[in-house]
Amino acid sequence: MYIAEIKIENFRLFGSGEHAFRLPLNPGLTALVGENDAGKTAIIDALRLVLGTRDQDMLRVDFADFHQSAPGIERADHVTIGLTFRGLTVADRAAFAEFLTYEMIGEQVETVLIITWIAKRNAKEGSSRRVLPPEWRTGAKGDGPTMDLGARSLLTATYLRPLRDAERAMRAGRGSRLSQILQYTAEIRNTGVGFDRNANPPVEAKDLSVLGLGDYATYLFGENEGIKQARKRLNEEYLAPLSFADDLLLARIGVAEAQEDNVRLRQVLEKLELALTGSADADTAYSRGLGSNNLLFMACELLLLAAESDGFPLLLIEEPEAHLHPQRQLRLMSFLQAQASKPRADGQKIQIIVTTHSPNLASDLDLNNLALIEGGRAFPLCRGKTQLSGTDYRFLERFLDVTKANLFFARAVMIVEGDAETILMPVIAKLLGRDFHEHG
Repeated sequence: MYIAEIKIENFRLFGSGEHAFRLPLNPGLTALVGENDAGKTAIIDALRLVLGTRDQDMLRVDFADFHQSAPGIERADHVTIGLTFRGLTVADRAAFAEFLTYEMIGEQVETVLIITWIAKRNAKEGSSRRVLPPEWRTGAKGDGPTMDLGARSLLTATYLRPLRDAERAMRAGRGSRLSQILQYTAEIRNTGVGFDRNANPPVEAKDLSVLGLGDYATYLFGENEGIKQARKRLNEEYLAPLSFADDLLLARIGVAEAQEDNVRLRQVLEKLELALTGSADADTAYSRGLGSNNLLFMACELLLLAAESDGFPLLLIEEPEAHLHPQRQLRLMSFLQAQASKPRADGQKIQIIVTTHSPNLASDLDLNNLALIEGGRAFPLCRGKTQLSGTDYRFLERFLDVTKANLFFARAVMIVEGDAETILMPVIAKLLGRDFHEHG
């Protein structure tokens, strides 16, 4: 399953009717390329509002998010975001059975999932709530059943914000993103055996699962002589004088643990951190900068997306070039394109949507994976969505190296050569407020 189309109305810079935003998408990787204030972040935020994200960071629509066509004009009274999902697997059709739409494509019936997210301004005077709770409607016209929280939870996306703090995300701690990722990887959940304190002979520690290691550590803490002596002294010298014969006060010192396996596993994983090392056989952390740690963080998120067997595999990345050297940027985009083309165990492929204003990134992408965003409008470059011929595509694919991509994506270009250079350069210099004859 993948998002085949995005339609946004009355959200931030996007208007309604012919000014609404529409973007068709192909499976795999899509790079949204545009200058500042073109609407790239608004697209990502629209997806976050509808789908939610796995980091549990709640994004709420605000009064300022309602479109205002001009200063002084009243803002729109509602925001509508529509997503069309195609390529549904058997598991997808089973999970969303009551919300599906059936379309006739030629003589065949295609199963699609259409979600229409609607938020309205509160017109009630005197109310402190300026925006009403949003609705998730289904059906081609938004007249199908309202999607419940359980179904929506299957569509949550992985979101990497711009200028992200990768070191913090990979640090140990309660609720760490690393523990959330590792908890659902097959290698963590399915490798090794549990700990049984009554086993004879006991299981070797190296054969235990991660959860088994946690239980083994809890057992060792309980058997530690220092802890036993501290508990004995606390009970005999301090709690016994405060107890009644029929109401003893006894202390227990041990590792706090939950009864459920999932909770205990998460508590163990929250003690782990992720860091880069200097070489393949090095165990100590190696000091790296923001760029390298961001690559490590993205690799970890992709590890989870590739290993899952359920859920919607969508990765949203804003400005993947942040903190990266240009050569690393190119290497990253090639890697993301390759990851988006690999099927998971369940047959689905990861859909990746990135936003960038870097010509370096765009130069290394297949044209089918590019969409220009300008002035709140989308211009996909994939075949069938432009008036370019096959030979035009072949020429552009050879033409767009790093230098020429900067030329291709520029807002305007002036080419001056020969006699025109002699005529135009003084004029350009004066427009720039310089004396050409003095500084030329």
